[in-house]
Amino acid sequence: MEGTQVLIDNQVLDKAVGYLSSRITRRPEVALVLGSGLGDFASQLVNPIEVPAGAIPSYPTSTVEGHDGRLVFGTLKSDERESLPLLVFKGRVHFYENGLLDSITFPVRVAHSLGARVLLATNAAGGINPAFSEGDLMLIEDFINLSFLNPQWQVQSNPASPFQVMRGSHIDEGLSNLVTESASGLGIKLQHGSYCFLRGPSYETKAEIEMLRRIGADAVGMSTVPEIIIASKLGMRVTAISLISNLAAGLSDERLSHKEVAQTASRVKQVFSALLTEIILRIKN
Repeated sequence: MEGTQVLIDNQVLDKAVGYLSSRITRRPEVALVLGSGLGDFASQLVNPIEVPAGAIPSYPTSTVEGHDGRLVFGTLKSDERESLPLLVFKGRVHFYENGLLDSITFPVRVAHSLGARVLLATNAAGGINPAFSEGDLMLIEDFINLSFLNPQWQVQSNPASPFQVMRGSHIDEGLSNLVTESASGLGIKLQHGSYCFLRGPSYETKAEIEMLRRIGADAVGMSTVPEIIIASKLGMRVTAISLISNLAAGLSDERLSHKEVAQTASRVKQVFSALLTEIILRIKN
């Protein structure tokens, strides 16, 4: 079945983790995935150790502009505060790049194996909710998976039994409250909503956006949900934030393009950076 090939088994995972373990001095406790156009945040890490994705055994590499494909280890500092050890992913691999589900969840499995127990995922998304504007930040409270892909099978003890029972949200309530409190303390407007995951890479039609709006989607994109599911299944605490980089088809007179995504990310990166910094500094064991 497309998207369910097991190319990255535990032996492959162990090789990647072993390579990274030999390069770092502290094991990460928090993992941060930086979405399209948001990679500059990694430059704020103190005493960074940067590893190109291409140097890691069997590690997937991105082909999309704005996804550098680098792993950066370090911490954040502000005044008297210092964060827990971080692993920052500068960019991600998307399903549409190679059609392999295990490659897009592999970074989360690596982070977990290295010691990370918290995942903060970010992305650039198209805004569907008519109350949203370009440049808004949205806390993902829940998601709709219309990719028809299910990464949970990868960590099942019995792969022959693929059925899963969903109980509640994969999103950690405590972390989500921390995100909301951090935004409020900084005076940053934070939207809340549901994120819809589609395979891509084509942008949606006007009719498709209208359908998504009717079923409850506030934003739409081509990533993040597999990361959330696999991290939750591994026992990690998870929260996620979308940058509303553009209004979805039919909601704006502008023609959708990846260039627009990058431009919006550049415009709001200081605000987004301030929010991410505050969140990460407040995350405790």
